[in-house]
Amino acid sequence: MKRLIKGHLCLFAFSLFSLLCLILLILFRALPPFAEWFATVPACGVRYLLSALTSPLPFSLFEISVGAFVLYCLYLVVLGIALLIKKIKKSPLPKGVGKRFLAAALTLLTVFDLYVFTLAPCYFRHSTAYHMELDTQGVAEEEVFLALEALCNLVNEAAPHLKLNEAGESLRPEALRTVKEKVVAAANAFGDRNGFYQSRGFAAKSFLISPLMTYTHLSGVYGFFTGEANVNTNYPHFIVTATLAHETAHARGIAPENECNFLASVILMESGDPYLAYCGAVFLADDVITTCRKLDKERTNAILSETHPVMLRDFAAYSRFFDPYRDHTAAKVADTTNSAYLKAMGQKEGTVSYSRVIRLISAYFQKEAS
Repeated sequence: MKRLIKGHLCLFAFSLFSLLCLILLILFRALPPFAEWFATVPACGVRYLLSALTSPLPFSLFEISVGAFVLYCLYLVVLGIALLIKKIKKSPLPKGVGKRFLAAALTLLTVFDLYVFTLAPCYFRHSTAYHMELDTQGVAEEEVFLALEALCNLVNEAAPHLKLNEAGESLRPEALRTVKEKVVAAANAFGDRNGFYQSRGFAAKSFLISPLMTYTHLSGVYGFFTGEANVNTNYPHFIVTATLAHETAHARGIAPENECNFLASVILMESGDPYLAYCGAVFLADDVITTCRKLDKERTNAILSETHPVMLRDFAAYSRFFDPYRDHTAAKVADTTNSAYLKAMGQKEGTVSYSRVIRLISAYFQKEAS
């Protein structure tokens, strides 16, 4: 009886704290200045602390935790069916069953609480465009072509310094560990120049199940409850490098996907490292090229004809790599889930919001040119 009371008290205490977190979440939505403060002060401290605790581990605690919890939930489903059968047969129920379900409930409440204290306010804080004083509302056709020309110029500048394979496609010039460290250094430097971006953090982890993850089309995930940025290393090198910067942006307090894509590109392009700059430019170039072709195909082709061929070779190699994974059911499920989550967090377009990055990059180069 005492154990039962203690279990109920524990659940009540966790539920009460989660209710307070729910109130905070409502306040984030209603008050962007409050969300901004919370994202850059309390949440920043929690994100950094979690990262500091998990970074020494040689594996992703997030990956292990999610896998273990999924298996535990499957176990509870089987257990629930067994209990239902016992109840129908009016057989006595085994002792301690409630604790197993209580453990799952407390775990979910803890994950929700950590979400509110790490990533949730970052969806409702002031935008990156606001902080960097970028006019994304008045982007004209000419500014989109300016962005394409700027990206292609960066490719041309970096190309002579790239390591290429026999097919003329780019390769990572150093070990992945070294590239991770360089991305962290570039993010730190960007944070020092821009106060809205958390200026210190830790390197991303590599998924152990990267080949399987590719079927979901996920190139990376930020595990907010462990503080770990995680990347799928099965993708081509330039995608992995850009994803490192993208997931690092999540870990540094940027939540919207289009803003993380934009900042990943900018951070890499401003790094001073030719390979990182190339990956940053190519990361957004495909979307910009697609948009420009819709506006003026001949002009777009003229710009690309003066661009080093390594970029288009990398695009072609990526397309070939992606063919076996393109229409997999797991990807459809993951995209639907991710889109629903993004919409719940205020991004009305869901995963389509990724394409809005064109406004940001166009406004960025327009500001750089002025």
